[in-house]
Amino acid sequence: MSESEPELELVLVWAMSENGVIGLDGGLPWSLPDDLARFKRLTVGHPVVMGRRTWDSLWIKPLPKRLNIVVTRNGDFRAEGAEVVSSVAGALARCGTGPVFCIGGADIFDQLMAHADRMEVTVVHTEMDGDVYMPYVDWENWALVHEDLHPADDRHEYAFTFRTYERVT
Repeated sequence: MSESEPELELVLVWAMSENGVIGLDGGLPWSLPDDLARFKRLTVGHPVVMGRRTWDSLWIKPLPKRLNIVVTRNGDFRAEGAEVVSSVAGALARCGTGPVFCIGGADIFDQLMAHADRMEVTVVHTEMDGDVYMPYVDWENWALVHEDLHPADDRHEYAFTFRTYERVT
């Protein structure tokens, strides 16, 4: 690869409670409008890679102004407005260069964690029950480069913190 050839930047983006919950009953177990606005600001104009259950949980399908790529082992699965692929390697091959955002779920995060360059994490400052948890993150491989605390208010039941991490190894 030549030095001038742009490379793919893989970014994992998710929100989780302090005890690692990322999902409940096919959706998010909280309502944080500012987190959704940040998610949109980060991802608009870029490919988003997700698993089939994450696709199923979307409130708008496909996510507008983004190439939506759904990874599933089900060869018969169709997702109107999205590209369907059978592997994360196939998904990344469809993305070209520049930032690509992995938006979940847990299995897709687990498969791509070792290849990620950056993580955009929203930590929701509560512990809660859920049925989907973020897979293991070896935090020693990551440096916190930005942090922004948002207190609870009339629009947000829980306080939360936006954190940006970059790979250090």
